[in-house]
Formats: sequence, structure tokens, C-alpha cells
Amino acid sequence: MESATGIISEDLMYPTKISEVMAFLQAAPIRGARKREIFFGWSRAVGVKLTGSQFNAVYLSGIDMVQPATPAELAPGSGS
Repeated sequence: MESATGIISEDLMYPTKISEVMAFLQAAPIRGARKREIFFGWSRAVGVKLTGSQFNAVYLSGIDMVQPATPAELAPGSGS
């Protein structure tokens, strides 16, 4: 099947590839809202119903989302 999104590889355009699509989008340096649009377009093209947690996992990985502090950043003396 040809990629409906123009971003996701054609080999990922199958319902069984949801984990790979999520990993691809989570790693991509794209804003959260755009990731959500791409993920939704993929799901419609392949006929997959997404859950809220799947949507959020992709959306919240956007480059515009605030990332939680790491343990090293929270350690005493790590600040300026």
C-alpha cells in the first residue's frame, strides 16, 4: 500500500506495524501536533483504531513538549 502520509515508509503501511510506526514517530524530531496528524492519517489509511494512550505516547514525544528532568539533573549540585 502506498503511504498516505508521505512520511511513513510504505513498508510500515500495515495494521500489524503499529509498534514500528509509533517508534518511528516518537524518534522523529517533529512537533507533537504534527506527529498526531501523521499518526491519525496512518491509522485511517490502514484501518487501525488508536487508543488514547497510543495517541498520547506519540503526541507527547514532540520536540515542543517539555521533557521531565532526569535523575542526574535532579541531583544536588547539578544546577548552575
